[in-house]
Amino acid sequence: MSRLEIIRGAFTDCFRGPRLWLVQFFANIILFALLVAWLLVPVASNLHVVFNFVFAALLLVATFTLHSGTLNACLDRLRSAPAPLWPAFRRALRHILPVAICIAAFCLLWLLVNALGSLQTAFPPYVRSTLPVALRRHISLHALDNLFSAVLFVARWILAPGLLLPLLLQTSDLGFRGFARQALSAWRKTIFNFSYWLTLLVAALVGVLATQKLMAATPDFRTSTFHGEALSLAARLVIAYLLGLFSWILTCSVVGRCAAAAGVSPDIPGNPAA
Repeated sequence: MSRLEIIRGAFTDCFRGPRLWLVQFFANIILFALLVAWLLVPVASNLHVVFNFVFAALLLVATFTLHSGTLNACLDRLRSAPAPLWPAFRRALRHILPVAICIAAFCLLWLLVNALGSLQTAFPPYVRSTLPVALRRHISLHALDNLFSAVLFVARWILAPGLLLPLLLQTSDLGFRGFARQALSAWRKTIFNFSYWLTLLVAALVGVLATQKLMAATPDFRTSTFHGEALSLAARLVIAYLLGLFSWILTCSVVGRCAAAAGVSPDIPGNPAA
């Protein structure tokens, strides 16, 4: 596939699967409601502690299955049309252990990036203090602070997920064979694909930056009413949620497209995999 075909195909795929949208729309709401319910479970006895642990484990398995199954569904859609959703999620559930290993690696990478975020208040002033006087006159501390924030944004929302998502697709589709040489070769080809990173940039801008700006917007309190503010909040929540779903499905689509372009060995839906 050419660069333009991958990008265009990823955007087109986002609107080809209404069933996948419905699954993501309602499943995420249900999982969030279950998370809130789990936070309300008391820990007054040993039985409550055991129930908390089992509840949390099942919630994690359901979350991993939902999102890794979405990656499988996007890949299956490229293998055959129409592609049923159930085999994609069943395959992800069957490969939950390698999927969990990939997600654990992502969490470690995420923690590393967050550790760099602690330098936000110290690093830009230090860099500016080392610049020659002639440069300091043209480069403000505010500009360096914004540059550092942009670097953190790219590392947190583009680089970290971009490195792990192709591997997550391989493991959710192939199980432990996702760590084999052929799958790692497909992962390498994906992360060296310029179209892949460009699409992730668009997804991050829409799903993270745009939703943050939208939720940070506030009505004019001098003229607004309580009902108007409530409607504004509800509308912004719905739009932000839909933008987040679009961003995630777009990301899954481009990961699947790049895996197909890299020549990943297909695991026929419904057949057992190692």
